[in-house]
Amino acid sequence: MIQITDLIFSWPGQSEATLHIDDLQIAEGEKLFLHGPSGSGKSTLLSLLAGIQTPQQGSVTILDQDLSKLSDAKRDRFRADHIGTIFQNFNLLPYLSPIENVILGCNFSKRRASNLRSANTSAQHQANLLLEELGIDKQTRSKSVSELSIGQQQRVAAARAFIGQPELIIADEPTSALDADNRDVFINQLFEQAKHYQATILFVSHDANLAHLFDRQISLREINGVAQ
Repeated sequence: MIQITDLIFSWPGQSEATLHIDDLQIAEGEKLFLHGPSGSGKSTLLSLLAGIQTPQQGSVTILDQDLSKLSDAKRDRFRADHIGTIFQNFNLLPYLSPIENVILGCNFSKRRASNLRSANTSAQHQANLLLEELGIDKQTRSKSVSELSIGQQQRVAAARAFIGQPELIIADEPTSALDADNRDVFINQLFEQAKHYQATILFVSHDANLAHLFDRQISLREINGVAQ
């Protein structure tokens, strides 16, 4: 799913690299936990995996596509088609309902919409199905997301990430605002959806206590060759 090779990345104006990763491989279907303290480069790595940034050296390859060889527009399209993201702050549109927020995941990707047509379903139907499976009842689905609890908003963000069956789900500190019980429930729901839709999960957090729930854990500090 993901192959990073000889990667070096520096932000403009910095004399030292932020990331220097010789090799990182993530298999299809794997549930990987990536942890590291604040300032260790987690957000920078995610921006490279999403194609928002490109390295000064080395390659970031996802689904056999070297992202640095794509134009900005093609990287944007690749991200919309193949990567579902659950942001730390969810990035939901507060004036839209949960259903409308989830469907947005397909509005920017012809490939995701095509996946739904191939499965003989619609974005509306799959959005309802995902929200139901993630514990959002029918009445709540018609509310404004601004009326939802943090836990409910989190599950709406997860449904939006999964709609249209992208191959890779990146979860960026998605449980930081939850207590332990709700955190574990959410992660279990995330795993169930990943299994159903055959998605790979890259879960990023500073909380190493979650690592045992995943197939594999990696410390960014250990794989990053930059002195910290």
